[in-house]
Amino acid sequence: MMNIDITKATRRDTPMLRQLYEFYCYDFSEFMSSDVTDTGMYTDDKFLTGYWPEPAWSSYIVRVDGRLAGFAWVLKTTLFPDDEQPDNVAMRRALAEANLLAGEHTLIEEFFIMRGHRHKGVGEYVANWLFDRYPGVWEVSEIVANTPAQAFWRRIIDRYTRGGYIEVNVNSQNWQGPVQVFRSNTR
Repeated sequence: MMNIDITKATRRDTPMLRQLYEFYCYDFSEFMSSDVTDTGMYTDDKFLTGYWPEPAWSSYIVRVDGRLAGFAWVLKTTLFPDDEQPDNVAMRRALAEANLLAGEHTLIEEFFIMRGHRHKGVGEYVANWLFDRYPGVWEVSEIVANTPAQAFWRRIIDRYTRGGYIEVNVNSQNWQGPVQVFRSNTR
């Protein structure tokens, strides 16, 4: 049986998080038109400098049996635009009717489990740990092209909520794509 450990990252962890993020970017390049710079890196030396002082942001490091296995970043925010566009008004109405608009919202901003630890329950364990740690409304978004991530999150959230989530498609300046929305206290 494996031991999964999740710890809150600190500024001292920046170099390690940067290296893990490089792997994440490499995996993600399959779905995005991103490429490495002339240095051979996706990131620069300013990696995460704007995040550490942000009180709404938290980063977690995942280890399996003592070895680095990934990370998760969460942000207290919402992707739902508060404007009068007909689609957005309808989406906000549906969220309000499902009691998923009011209250504090937490977003999975980035989530990465290294390939060697995938399909072993690590991602689900980490997701459930995060959902339990931050009570309230959760938003989990995936880019349209990343259908494996969509399948993963739908399956994990469906199990966590016992089917008590909704999915909306957001098309705003800040986000375009599916978002699964649920309350973490549904267990």
